[in-house]
Amino acid sequence: PSFIDIISSIKASASRSVLTMRLGVNQLLLRLMITLWLHRVQCFRTASSSFGRVLVTTRRSSFVATSQRHHHQSPRRMLMSSTSSSEDDTSKSTVAIVGSGAVGGYYGTRLWEAGHDVTFHMRGEHFEQSKAHGLNVTSVAGDMFIPPDKLKVFEDTSDMGTFDWVVVALKSSSLNAIPDLIYPLLRPDTRVLNIMNGLIEEDVLSSLAKKDGKDCSDHDASLTCCAAVYGGMALLCSNRVGPGHIDHSYAGMLSGGVAASSSTDVTNPDKDRQAFEDLWKPVTKVDTAYESSLLRGRWKKNVWNLPFNGISVAMGGITIDTLVNDPGLRQLAYIIMDETIAIANEDLRQNGYDDESWYLGEAEKKQMMDLSDAMGPYKTSTMLDLVERRPMEVEYLFRKPLERAERLGVKAPHLETLVLLIEATQKRLKL
Repeated sequence: PSFIDIISSIKASASRSVLTMRLGVNQLLLRLMITLWLHRVQCFRTASSSFGRVLVTTRRSSFVATSQRHHHQSPRRMLMSSTSSSEDDTSKSTVAIVGSGAVGGYYGTRLWEAGHDVTFHMRGEHFEQSKAHGLNVTSVAGDMFIPPDKLKVFEDTSDMGTFDWVVVALKSSSLNAIPDLIYPLLRPDTRVLNIMNGLIEEDVLSSLAKKDGKDCSDHDASLTCCAAVYGGMALLCSNRVGPGHIDHSYAGMLSGGVAASSSTDVTNPDKDRQAFEDLWKPVTKVDTAYESSLLRGRWKKNVWNLPFNGISVAMGGITIDTLVNDPGLRQLAYIIMDETIAIANEDLRQNGYDDESWYLGEAEKKQMMDLSDAMGPYKTSTMLDLVERRPMEVEYLFRKPLERAERLGVKAPHLETLVLLIEATQKRLKL
């Protein structure tokens, strides 16, 4: 485009967005830079209908992740019944929730609702309010309340005992705290599910190995600190709106896969998978899927996290509806999804996934944009951390995927620029 075309586009973009005026001079400059940036990109990219706006009629009801061409996933469509308790106590597990905020608090309460014996780890005002008045979860899938006389909640994990399952739902910025927090909860038969963002598995397993003093790496099937470590990916819109109160506004799909296992039972290779499915089977208000490739599952979640969490922060703290309804930002999200998918597929290829049915593509792009179109004014977790001046999940959520791209030899210039902007914001605000 000519210089006049670029200037005209900038004026049109600035005039149609009231938000830029609200965000101030810094965000306006960023917006103008993105507009120029996208015009330059268009000169070198082949026009593709996949970058056009996707018109969606998705209702803000339930969202079930579907990908019928992938036979390695086993999505389980759950009935949205009002009750989910079972008379068979033999199927119930003892579960510890470490990180009982927006994610852990929601899934932990659903597990409690289904009849599992759930104990929560909380701190500060969240602990005090919940202990005194109970844990309240408002949800589009049905509200829940655990009264104080039935709520098992502790400030110190060393007081909680040991469990069949430990569900860790901390921010990845607290990853180094995991070993000290969960070791008092473990038995040799305990299973650990880390519902966290980012490429965390290598560092989680190495930190457990260091704590245990034994070999427990992601390159080794042996695991001695517990029975198995899983990674979990949540497509969930949930916020902790106050001490003792969690609000779930949309979606809720949970997928998981094994990062490491102590199992040497060659007669039952699906033992770890079965244990995961058995835990969630009675939870009728949560859709779950088992990921045969945790690596693929992590990258699929990144197809949403990197563009949507990233742009919401780079723009100074905007909601998802603002992002998807802005043509320039929507196009940028598509471009970053493309770069993320390119990194993911090369990572899968170099890790031995030669069958192209494992690879991510247009179906995952459409799924994540459809999900975002129906979210409304949702505030992403990283955007909330920015606005409330809390530590942001920059290293594992943004920097690690970019480093993986560099190691794999995959060019991702738009993702790199986005990460640099986020890191500059983090440094400037000392987050």
